[in-house]
Amino acid sequence: MRKTAILTIAAAALVIAGWTAARADVPVLDITQYQSGGAISESAPKTTVLLSGKINHSGHPSYQAVVPGVKVRIAELPDSAKLEVKSDEAGWWKLKVRKYAGVDAELSPVYEKTGWITTKSNAIRVGDSDVADLSIQYIDPVFFKLIIRPLVEMLIIKEKSPKGADKRLKNAIVATIGKKWASIHDDRLPHGDPGAVSEPMPGAIGPVYFDKHVRPDPSLTETSVDGGVTWINAPPGEYVAGAFKEGVEYEKVKFIVSPGDAKNGIVLYIASPPHSIQGTNESAPGKP
Repeated sequence: MRKTAILTIAAAALVIAGWTAARADVPVLDITQYQSGGAISESAPKTTVLLSGKINHSGHPSYQAVVPGVKVRIAELPDSAKLEVKSDEAGWWKLKVRKYAGVDAELSPVYEKTGWITTKSNAIRVGDSDVADLSIQYIDPVFFKLIIRPLVEMLIIKEKSPKGADKRLKNAIVATIGKKWASIHDDRLPHGDPGAVSEPMPGAIGPVYFDKHVRPDPSLTETSVDGGVTWINAPPGEYVAGAFKEGVEYEKVKFIVSPGDAKNGIVLYIASPPHSIQGTNESAPGKP
């Protein structure tokens, strides 16, 4: 009995030690200086929260497909790239954030991988609790280059741009106007809320809604069951996107298009559910 108890305690100790070591391996990003700007006392209480998310292989035949080996940094803190955060074989990444307790921060993850389209997330509000359900629809580069880019340039930018304007796709802001339960971590599809509308963004083309086949269609005047919406070639600035539909309330998301983003290769700005334009509509997939 005593020998069994000793072995049980030893095994438990190993599990705890392994769990502790695993958490210790997660990189830590200190954002206190970014938060304060000299306005918060260094002695103010601090806390550490976990950011964690999955990188979905958008455009792949399998909805469960993920993208390993993607570098993740925080746009607002360039030195975060030195932490070398990457998605693992299951598509997940983790980052601890050291911050002032009680002071929220807005952080925009950037996703980079050689040969892929550099993508910047909407600004994620980080409080004193873990945010462990982040996600990004990381678009397949072949699908983007052979289908999405030509389609957008020929059918949308060419038709919607003023005469003499540059007809190339420089950037695109993309969001999902979704059901309350919409999430990349939920296999229920389609997760869009059909019949919703959004507003234009100054200087950009759009909103342009995605059809049920997940392709932008300039003839649509409201969301399809996909829920996707995009604004094209947005100039530098901060943009807040929401949605409108009778009887439904929606959250809003903020995108930050920084002057240096284009130089850094950022082409897409994507808000993926459950951190996109989530509504109060709880109806089943494909239903109004």
